[in-house]
Amino acid sequence: MRRRRDGKPVWVCEDPEASAYLTRIELRESGGTYDEAWLQELIHCFPEIVPVDQIDPGFGDLIAVCRELPLVFGASRSGALDNLLMTPEGRLVLVEAKLWRNPESRRKVVAQAIEYASAVFSMSYEEFEKAILNARKPETEQFKSLHAYMESRCPVISEEEFIDSVTLNLKRGRAIIVVVGDGIREDIRPLIDILQGHAGDRFVFGLVELGIFDVPGGQQRIIVPSVLAQTTLLERGVVRIQDQAHGTEILIEPPEEDPKRQPVRSASMGEDEFYEKLRERDARYPVLLKEFLAQLDQFGVYPEHLRSLNIKREAPSGNPFNFASISKDGWVDTNPATWWDRGEIGLAYNNSLATLIGGEVREISGSQSALRTAAGKTPQLGDLLPGHAQGWLEAIGQYIERAEDELGGQAADG
Repeated sequence: MRRRRDGKPVWVCEDPEASAYLTRIELRESGGTYDEAWLQELIHCFPEIVPVDQIDPGFGDLIAVCRELPLVFGASRSGALDNLLMTPEGRLVLVEAKLWRNPESRRKVVAQAIEYASAVFSMSYEEFEKAILNARKPETEQFKSLHAYMESRCPVISEEEFIDSVTLNLKRGRAIIVVVGDGIREDIRPLIDILQGHAGDRFVFGLVELGIFDVPGGQQRIIVPSVLAQTTLLERGVVRIQDQAHGTEILIEPPEEDPKRQPVRSASMGEDEFYEKLRERDARYPVLLKEFLAQLDQFGVYPEHLRSLNIKREAPSGNPFNFASISKDGWVDTNPATWWDRGEIGLAYNNSLATLIGGEVREISGSQSALRTAAGKTPQLGDLLPGHAQGWLEAIGQYIERAEDELGGQAADG
């Protein structure tokens, strides 16, 4: 996307005389080659053109599920969502592909996208799956279920896990809602009142512009996607809007201010899902883990949310240090601390933790090892937190110090 502060893109060839500025193509309402139907088809064929990782880092790979998902808004109203994208883990991306002409139409489009999302969130899994299969006709006969379709595209979690994940996301209203268009230029401030009414919801909203440019000397086109603005999922239902085009940030907070509240912090959708599942295991775990992670800031340690939460720190060279992988069920796996030829350092770390909890260290394979309880089981968060938080912090600090000394010595030897 070429914003006001950007230069004009150039097609550069080996022969400078053949180089040329790229000409941008404007989409049309209808009747042209590049209209909204073309935009929908482009997104369906190339779902990764929607830059969700810029909106919610680590969200996952996108699979195009269907176009024109039928929706019902009541007894007398119906409509269709332009594009439905999903990840193999059952996360949702709801896309409206629109052309932008003036501020009034922009407000209507944003309001419509949120209304369509609300209709999706009101569905049960069975209703959602049925609507998808209807939208995919005549392929319905080939795929008898949503999970079967997803599995045909890439490896997917088990059907039971997938259904549970989608069901929970529908129930929570947890999704990325994206309006994709061309020529989005105006300030986003007029959209605040619309988004403010949904500050307690669990969706993330983004505006994405697709710049379409002619390639000189042929029929090819270059498509450049850019995130212009996005909301961030924040704890306590506070919305942060990041306006990429104008370099500004706007906070939408609840009207009542509580002086005892903790500062707000952003959370990825993966993090939101993780702590929700962790809370089901033990209501104490999310608070205990967040407090522990806050203490780890002093070491430059950070959480990485994939299917599990990994406690990591950048290493001077090579792969990051990984002190533990914590599952959504609260299991703590310290085996990653011994990966990447760090078996000896990881063993000392695991021995320190075993001393803390009165457990043992189990050899996994070769030089790899992992912490176990006295009963030989993988420990739970409750085995380490809160009683042994300080000892765990010290063990991580010792691991970092020893690992950095060894890596520094190896660099000197080299």
